[in-house]
Amino acid sequence: MDFKEVVGWRRSIRYFQPWRPVEREKIQTILETARLIPKPMGIDFVRSLVVYRDDLSQEDLEALKTPTTTAQLDMAPVYIFWFADMEALSRGIDGRNLKAMVETDVLPASHGWSEEYVDDVIVPQVYQRILDDPDRTSLTPPGRGGDQDGPTYSRALLNLARSAIGMAHAHALLSAFDEGLGTQLTALSAARIMDIPSHWVPSSGMLVGYHAESWEAGGQRPREPFEDDFYEGRYGVPFYRDQQVVEELKEEGMIQPEAPLSWRREEVRGLARMFGLPE
Repeated sequence: MDFKEVVGWRRSIRYFQPWRPVEREKIQTILETARLIPKPMGIDFVRSLVVYRDDLSQEDLEALKTPTTTAQLDMAPVYIFWFADMEALSRGIDGRNLKAMVETDVLPASHGWSEEYVDDVIVPQVYQRILDDPDRTSLTPPGRGGDQDGPTYSRALLNLARSAIGMAHAHALLSAFDEGLGTQLTALSAARIMDIPSHWVPSSGMLVGYHAESWEAGGQRPREPFEDDFYEGRYGVPFYRDQQVVEELKEEGMIQPEAPLSWRREEVRGLARMFGLPE
């Protein structure tokens, strides 16, 4: 599928074919895609755990559910849990990832990079300052059963880690649709059923399976006006949206008809009946 089509067809899918397993190679492709994201500060923060619905006990499956994440958990055959490893920077404090990029000229000398620059500037003035920043937080908020005497991490480090997770989410979602699958990011906590390291920060879970609903899934979700989000030259000057470009993107499948499509309500009713869900 063309990249613009992948972007255009991406939806949050909530109806999956529960009887149809997802090929392992497609899950690997999603993970391979996430592995290739840009890495903030050259640090590999992203971790994931792949769980198969049919390998879970009914008790564990029920423990994952939230008020709005119920039926789709029963339908989706694969769950991918995403995490940020808060110890990743500490393990890479010697700057070896950046030095490897210097050695291969990914970070070129023409732009000021050298192993000495990594050792003398990046490690002490960037990496160490992020780790030692006094503005710190516990990974488990008070009242949530956490050990308040446990380790804390700088908020700057947490922001870096979360930005990496956001990029992993985006790449993984698009990769799944390129593989002909449907996905939904949703609130799931693998820590409730799995032995997750305490220094892994959980993020959204990702449900993966084949569509039971149509690929249109009711249409592309409406967005706020383009000019409200993007500016040019300075704040307050909206980036001009050329309608000719918009029409070209429609032809290429990136911009699609907005929800709600006229037949969506009947589709949802039919799906609800098929799965024995409330209409």
